[in-house]
Amino acid sequence: MAKFNFKFDNIIRIKEVLEKKIMKELALIDREIESSNAKKKLLIDKKKELFEAITSGQIKVYEFKSARMHIRHIERNIHNIEKKIKELEHRREQKNLELIQKKKELKIFETLKENKQEEFFFENNREELKQMNEIGISNFIRKEK
Repeated sequence: MAKFNFKFDNIIRIKEVLEKKIMKELALIDREIESSNAKKKLLIDKKKELFEAITSGQIKVYEFKSARMHIRHIERNIHNIEKKIKELEHRREQKNLELIQKKKELKIFETLKENKQEEFFFENNREELKQMNEIGISNFIRKEK
């Protein structure tokens, strides 16, 4: 019996590699989002601590202005991190769409491969049956003689 060779096997392998690459990129983006969210939480906690220190009167009058400027600086950093998170989420969305597209393309080739494989085995079985019939007929003819 002959071995099945699919002419698009190389393309399937390339599509699988591209899919894995996109999945790795998605994982990196997710890690960046988690890291940014952690930084944002730390800054928010720091801002709360400073604000509580100001409102409770723990800070002297001459430190008040610098503490207030520090809070504004923290707020700007929080805002920048939020912008970065939005950009990362947009990139994640794009990569998800790209991944879905790659999965569809791979599925098409895999379905085509399955169909071609079924055709190949069907033809192979038909050929074997044909040969078996010919052998049976030739044996029958020999016995008749």
